[in-house]
Amino acid sequence: MKINPTKTINELITVLAYITDIDEKKKSYHTWRVAILSCKIAEKLVSQRELRRIFYAAVLHDIGGAGFPYNILHYLKKKDKESQNILFSHPILGAQLVSNIPQMTPVAKLILDHHEWVNGHGYPRGKTNKFIPIGSKIIRIADSIDIAIQTGRFKEMGPLLKHLSTNVNKEYSYDLFSKARQVLSKGNFYRKLLSSSNIPLIFQDTKEKAGFIKIPSRVDAIGTALEAIAQIIDMKHPYTSGHSLRVSRYAMGIALAFDLDHDYITKIKWSGLIHDIGKISLSRQILDKPSKLTPKEFIKVKTHASLTNQILNMMSTLKEIALIASSHHERFDGKGYPLGLKGEKIPLGARILAVCDAFDAMTSNRPYRRPLTPLAACKEMEKRSGTQFDPLVVKQAIPLFKNLKL
Repeated sequence: MKINPTKTINELITVLAYITDIDEKKKSYHTWRVAILSCKIAEKLVSQRELRRIFYAAVLHDIGGAGFPYNILHYLKKKDKESQNILFSHPILGAQLVSNIPQMTPVAKLILDHHEWVNGHGYPRGKTNKFIPIGSKIIRIADSIDIAIQTGRFKEMGPLLKHLSTNVNKEYSYDLFSKARQVLSKGNFYRKLLSSSNIPLIFQDTKEKAGFIKIPSRVDAIGTALEAIAQIIDMKHPYTSGHSLRVSRYAMGIALAFDLDHDYITKIKWSGLIHDIGKISLSRQILDKPSKLTPKEFIKVKTHASLTNQILNMMSTLKEIALIASSHHERFDGKGYPLGLKGEKIPLGARILAVCDAFDAMTSNRPYRRPLTPLAACKEMEKRSGTQFDPLVVKQAIPLFKNLKL
């Protein structure tokens, strides 16, 4: 299986940023606007290599908030201690997560400092101007511009600039404010920035100008990146910590028992790591609900499978695993979702993931029940063999699972 790791990982990062911007009501385009503004401000101030790093840091600057109950922008309006603690933690969490992606350590450093102020009153470390990387300072002012835009109060540029000027030499330097003002004042750029319909096209142009961060073609760099993405996915729900990695590993064991070829085993491994990527757009209020979901809530939860399919089809290099990853809730009897596939119409990789996903759910703690032992979970899977699960997959899974020490 020949897949370009540079293209795949860079595409995955931008798509991940897209879905973390989705909340219950709308697509905010916050991270994309911040990336657009950051790159415009950075032009002629930094090298092409640094511009590229700034682009990816801007795209991922709020990724540390992916597991919060609400979209990160929600907490900006709150002054209570809990909300402030959440805000203060997200640059640290984001930097930790991004540093696990191959070649992204310089990007992680910019994310860590993107809430530092030049006067030393920022967070998390209270750095002052000369100790803050230029990339972080650029993202800081770009972030502030879009946060103001998100309020809906600045339909005209004049009032926005007046608002921004109040934090000159506090949050950002006068020089960067002047550069930002120059960018916003050029032609009809500000008008275009206000319209959500323009953002995807402007973002694509910005992404192409920034270019890809080169990822070395070492052993499964994509798998390493997807493991980092799996961490981000599982942050969304405290009861699923480590879930995606476990599902992937269980699935690889079954795939090896089937004596499948190396490429297909790799597809199953990757699919297991990101099978729940569609859950990032779901509300924590639904995912964490301790009682039974209402029919309406269950319909919302079910959308994560089709959204996983849509997300992976947005990436030219991961399209071929989209059906495997998104079909882990299909049932062998055809009563599953999202497509209602039946029997061998469901890809073998997805039939394997279905068993692994259910096994991990049954053996993990939940607010409404205690975990089953591996042996008890295996007995439950045997009961569902031929209805929910493929009997052949269950047959291969039981010897691997029944004596696991969890």
